[in-house]
Amino acid sequence: MKTIKSKERKKLLIRGSILLVVGIISLILVLYNNFSNKDKDPFKDSNTVTDAVKFKNEYEELNDKSLKLEIPKNNPMKYIDYMELMEILEDGTGIIYFGFPACPWCRNAVPVLLDAAKEKDINEIYYFNALEMRDIKELDENGNIITKKEGTEQYKNIVNKLYDYLDVYEGLNDDSIKRLYFPNIFFIQNGKVVKNNMATVESQTDPKIPLNDEQYQELKNIYLDGINKIYNYSCNEGC
Repeated sequence: MKTIKSKERKKLLIRGSILLVVGIISLILVLYNNFSNKDKDPFKDSNTVTDAVKFKNEYEELNDKSLKLEIPKNNPMKYIDYMELMEILEDGTGIIYFGFPACPWCRNAVPVLLDAAKEKDINEIYYFNALEMRDIKELDENGNIITKKEGTEQYKNIVNKLYDYLDVYEGLNDDSIKRLYFPNIFFIQNGKVVKNNMATVESQTDPKIPLNDEQYQELKNIYLDGINKIYNYSCNEGC
């Protein structure tokens, strides 16, 4: 009987020792992993790239070639596709930003838009890049309008939907032809455009020269007004 109990105790001691060793090894691996990754940027992992980080990367990677931007990682930009865009234009509410990273006017407008959104606690701005969808038209030597590149059907539908709020296609001498220029910020409430702003402010004539403080505030006020309209914000005295 003593031999049997001795063998059982020995087995228990061996099992306990094994579990202790396994636990120590696991703890060491966890500590090593935490230490080795403490300086790594989690946003570099493709599985954790959000729309906000994607937007930040797309715009900041052109800093050496254009106006330098610093986009926060927690920005409210949300990429949407054509179907999502049309749903918002049909009966949705929100802010739609039409633009693209290399656009110098866009690079002036984006920081101001993000600033206004932060002030109003806006956690979502819809982003749609329609650059490659657009048509390209010009006049030939006889003054006739020719199409060098046909726009996509989706682009034509967007233009038709927003026709009353778009600028005339420059250089064609035909006010009936409209174009979606960038940047263009639309403030939509229940599918209706309550405000939009193309480019930045009238006093800015060269997008390579950053907005001055006065121009920045003027543009910010335009965006704040649009936000107030679509979300029915009210101001008290001194707002």
